[in-house]
Amino acid sequence: MSNFVFKRGDTFNLNLQLVDTDDALQYPADDVRRAIDLTGYTFTSQVKTTEGAAVATLTCVPLSQSTQKGWLNVKSGASTAAWPVGLCQMDIKAVVSGNTQHTETLTFQVIDGVTA
Repeated sequence: MSNFVFKRGDTFNLNLQLVDTDDALQYPADDVRRAIDLTGYTFTSQVKTTEGAAVATLTCVPLSQSTQKGWLNVKSGASTAAWPVGLCQMDIKAVVSGNTQHTETLTFQVIDGVTA
């Protein structure tokens, strides 16, 4: 289970850096040189309940790869107020040169906020 918690009604807007996790690379796992140049990639992402019910389709836009290599903005263009309370999950599908790959799945808890 993830420690990531999201309060429904908040803006869902994440900046994530995609990196190469190949163990054969000479760089340590947290080295920024593992960042992937996202030029030419197409991304899609969805949030679903852990039972598989669709919650939201997310927009994925690479940031400037010349200055922010590997960084991707992932956000929901619609309100999150109706997202179900409970566990949800998401991943990102990347397609480049006819090759498709998914990120790891992120499972997170959706809760209600305290302040109205």
